[in-house]
Amino acid sequence: QQGIKPDKITFTSILSACSHVGLLDDCWHYFISMSKEYGITQTVEHYGCMIDLLSRAGQLDEVGDLIKKMPFEPDPAMWTNLLGACRIH
Repeated sequence: QQGIKPDKITFTSILSACSHVGLLDDCWHYFISMSKEYGITQTVEHYGCMIDLLSRAGQLDEVGDLIKKMPFEPDPAMWTNLLGACRIH
């Protein structure tokens, strides 16, 4: 609104904050708007935040779908989040 555009780091912070407080819909909105509204390609860190959020929310099928659609291989932290969620949910 004031001419300041978010960058990759800004979105990492936003997604991480949404993940830690459980704002699932907001997190999806920001994740999608990165590329559609701001032309920013999501990185492994952004996908990691989404996987963390979905894992915490018990949405394990969505985690699997997201992992399959990622343009890179999941890192160990992503697998750890998923396995931890499987134990809880």
